[in-house]
Amino acid sequence: MARMKSVLWIVFVVFAGRCCAQTACVPGAIPAAGARVQAVVAELRKNQLAADAMETYVSPEIADQMTRLKEALSEASDAALACEKPSVDASRLRKSLIRALHATQPMPEDPNTLSKDDPRYKEDEGTYGHNLQVEVRRPAGFAGLLEVQYSINIECGVDTVLIVYELQDGNWKQRLRWQAQPLKEISDAFGDFFVSTIVSGPAASGKEDSSWRLVVAHGTPWCTSRWSNFKLDVLTPGEASASPHVDFHLNRSLSRGDFESHLKSFGNELELRVNTMCLDLSGGCYERHVIYRYRLEANGVVRRVGPIATNARGFVEEWLAAPWEELSEVTAAESASDLNAVHESFDHWKKSDSEFVSHRYGPVRACANAGVFQVQINSTLQIIVTGKPGGDSKPLPSHYFHVREGKDGYVMVSAPTEPDPACTGADLMPASDGSI
Repeated sequence: MARMKSVLWIVFVVFAGRCCAQTACVPGAIPAAGARVQAVVAELRKNQLAADAMETYVSPEIADQMTRLKEALSEASDAALACEKPSVDASRLRKSLIRALHATQPMPEDPNTLSKDDPRYKEDEGTYGHNLQVEVRRPAGFAGLLEVQYSINIECGVDTVLIVYELQDGNWKQRLRWQAQPLKEISDAFGDFFVSTIVSGPAASGKEDSSWRLVVAHGTPWCTSRWSNFKLDVLTPGEASASPHVDFHLNRSLSRGDFESHLKSFGNELELRVNTMCLDLSGGCYERHVIYRYRLEANGVVRRVGPIATNARGFVEEWLAAPWEELSEVTAAESASDLNAVHESFDHWKKSDSEFVSHRYGPVRACANAGVFQVQINSTLQIIVTGKPGGDSKPLPSHYFHVREGKDGYVMVSAPTEPDPACTGADLMPASDGSI
């Protein structure tokens, strides 16, 4: 029995050592990792010569090279952090990785200081393998975390990978890696924009124990249209760093204009600001501003809260566009049943191959009750008639949405099809004002 206990103890010690061992600092490991990265980058740059410009399809060969590149980049930062102390300086580490990987130096504030043959002038070249970028951050409020972000050009955009390291027993361990699945189309890449933040709070029930979660939002690259999609994910570390738990996923429309997307967190809430398509494209409004604010609650519940827009008309548009299950916090409880019927029956665009609904902005007026506004939306059924330019049209009932302003944005109160005589103020938002 004593001999058996000794064997079991030896097995336990060996197993514990394998479980808890950290990557050792190996001399020469960082240059070797950099060489592997450069080898894959060289393959990508050769492959681009055979690819058609503006081609959205990604060949299996390029997809494989992109996956191998991400693995090589992960190994490079692992090797670098294995030799770093807990007090690692993010700026110094970034410079070290840039040198080791032969990455592109950041653009100076004054681009005129660059010579014309500087490789940074290729920053906007949308071909595979160019412009490897490195970012390193110590997220505020999380002393034991460090983020390393890599991005590299693909056709018509970039693809990005984010790695989060956590300090454990005085060593940096890779805890979470977020990257696209092997690419089939360029829209599968994590590009256009890529923003992240760390939020506090326990993991969802049944997941790995963690006091933090990663939030990432990114666009989907494309070669032509300004209209695209973005995705937002709330992630908890999993057993393997490259397989985190996705606690929440959002996929919504995006206007790929000049507006810079913003993502921030405060306590257990997160907020993303982006632009998307206007409901009425005829009056000079191409895009509207949307606020996606969510509260991370117990047991993995992620609840949308206000504000959802920056003004009354934008609030109505987003209230109509969002799924009903997201609107409980911004809908008056006493009229929720009637408003649900309006929300679900509102025709946004296409009804059939020969019919579609168009919408025009009406006035936005202040009402007699302080902080209440009436937002008018006019709708028309458009009928395509073969041989008749412009087809036929049929007016549909207008809606007069009443919204109440509060400390967290607006709340939808009612949506009658007749104007309220108590809402007779001047038009606060003429349709010609453009984007909202």
